[in-house]
Amino acid sequence: MASDINRTRFAQLVTQVLETLPAQFASRLENVEVVIEDEPTEAQIRSAGLDPRVDTLLGLYEGVPLHERDAAYMALPDKISVFYRPTVEACESPAEIRNEIRTTILHEVAHFFGIEDQDLDAWGY
Repeated sequence: MASDINRTRFAQLVTQVLETLPAQFASRLENVEVVIEDEPTEAQIRSAGLDPRVDTLLGLYEGVPLHERDAAYMALPDKISVFYRPTVEACESPAEIRNEIRTTILHEVAHFFGIEDQDLDAWGY
């Protein structure tokens, strides 16, 4: 576990990853809030189709994917949560944490664009 990464440093890594998203994605992330939470709730784990007794999450997209919206769509911001504790516990080094944050954010951004887990798996993500 890379326990030397505190929450402040973790937040800096999240910001760095967000700043390096490809422009074609970053420019379309309107009304999406990226937050850092300590760990997922049981309800969040269940919403991802997982069992909270044995599974956890590193990130979660909550909202309405772009392809499901119409021109009149108005709502609170969608949310991408990046979970600090499970990410740090799953990684061995600061570099691995940064890579995992990037993978997690890209995965959740893909959900915002309506890309499903099966497609991500097929593409090697």
